[in-house]
Amino acid sequence: MKPKIQLVSGCTTSFKEEKAVNSGNDSSAAILKGNEAESFLDNMLVTIIKSLAANAGILRILSFDKKEYRSIAIAGLPDYTSQIENIIESGCGVCGEAMKTNLLASSNSNLCRKRHGPGFFDATSQFVIAVPLEKEQSETTPDAMLTLFFATEPHNVNEIKRTIPPYAQLIHIALMHFLQQEQTHQNNLLTERQSIANEIHDSLAQTLYYAKIRASLLIDAMKSDNDLLAYKCAQDINEALDGSQKTVRELVTHFRCQMDPRGLKFALEKLAEDFISRTNICLLYDNQLVKINLPLEYELQIFLIVREALVNIATHSGAKNARLAANRSYNQYQFTVEDDGTGMGNGMPLEGHYGLEIMRERALKIGGTVEVENLEKLGTRVQLIFSAPVV
Repeated sequence: MKPKIQLVSGCTTSFKEEKAVNSGNDSSAAILKGNEAESFLDNMLVTIIKSLAANAGILRILSFDKKEYRSIAIAGLPDYTSQIENIIESGCGVCGEAMKTNLLASSNSNLCRKRHGPGFFDATSQFVIAVPLEKEQSETTPDAMLTLFFATEPHNVNEIKRTIPPYAQLIHIALMHFLQQEQTHQNNLLTERQSIANEIHDSLAQTLYYAKIRASLLIDAMKSDNDLLAYKCAQDINEALDGSQKTVRELVTHFRCQMDPRGLKFALEKLAEDFISRTNICLLYDNQLVKINLPLEYELQIFLIVREALVNIATHSGAKNARLAANRSYNQYQFTVEDDGTGMGNGMPLEGHYGLEIMRERALKIGGTVEVENLEKLGTRVQLIFSAPVV
């Protein structure tokens, strides 16, 4: 009989389960309940059950405080039993014995049945084998547990015990893969949040601070009946607020446009298309790279730098034409953004006007530099240069 898959949502009425959810100890279980991970673990559990002629099985994750096991996949058990088995104390039954010794443990289901009475496990689940999945070889406490249920003690139980460890190792590898994927995703989110904070600080905070200073001066001017100074301060504040409002709109647009998950090549194409559709500026996109295959951190920083440069052209340059180019010369990558606008003059732009500091900070993260120069006639060239990463 094909084992029945029970997808455990974590939404139950038991106080113990509610406590576990609120404590945050099941964060790993929650991660493994999503999409690819959930489907993979369910299929693997069913495969193990079939190959070992078991009737049911549970795959569990140990909570952070090591007090409870929370299921991430259940197959073959009745619905009521599955709900109760969703969260168990870590020292409970055969799983508890396996946890104490960090070795495979087996027994009839009497140890499990003590908690809920004789009818808790049906006739198909009278013998239990529990296999701990170690977090690290040097640690004695497992971070996950595979539990299998049989109708009776198998005649080849020793052979099954020899067969299970390789399956357990595969599950362990899969768990670590999915959890590391999530950690990488969280790190990328933190990086993006930091970039947002940098944008707000450099593009908005200083303007608001300037407006605050002028407001204080305005109050002093009003107290001294200095109408000319009061008018000038009010005008400055109004211009600062207009600029801040415009900056906020730009930031919202800026961060709504996230990088294409398919990679930098598609992200730059989309960036060019969006630039053309939102502005009256003609953009030439010249990509000489047959294939862009860079680490995620590199692709993210390149995308943000190029996007910042294009935003500056659209906002400040007054250009009619622009160009975005990507190429590689030997071991050096170059990403160039240039325009035929008013240029930068002889001096550096005002703080926050072009976001140069932000772009340079991002370039440093990938061991690169951002060079800015006036073109011979009109316009500005911004070029990101960095060495190919060592893989």
